[in-house]
Amino acid sequence: MGLFNRRPPVETAAAPKLVLPRATIDGWTLAGTPIAARLSPADRRELETLLHAVGVHSDSPWTYDRAAVLLEKAGEPGQATAVLDEWMERPAATWPAHAHATRAIDKRRARLRLRNGGTAVAG
Repeated sequence: MGLFNRRPPVETAAAPKLVLPRATIDGWTLAGTPIAARLSPADRRELETLLHAVGVHSDSPWTYDRAAVLLEKAGEPGQATAVLDEWMERPAATWPAHAHATRAIDKRRARLRLRNGGTAVAG
């Protein structure tokens, strides 16, 4: 029943511009960004690959969700919000096959926005 699962709309400042990895001979790198120093090498490498997929507009919701989890772990909730906003702008976010994942991403996005200083507005 949808009556008790409604979330109030969230007002917040615009999410920061998404940091995308630079191309190198070995793949992609976040070297030179504050994000790179806050993650283990394995997590950083995974995040670099995921952010590249976000940059080329992947249609997999898992990619965006996992990148947001790693960015939260790195202490970058603004960047995590930007990644989730990217998913919500994708046409694939409206596909019936991704309905469950899109709802989960929307919940995470609302939580991050509130954590970043947004205020919930009764709608």
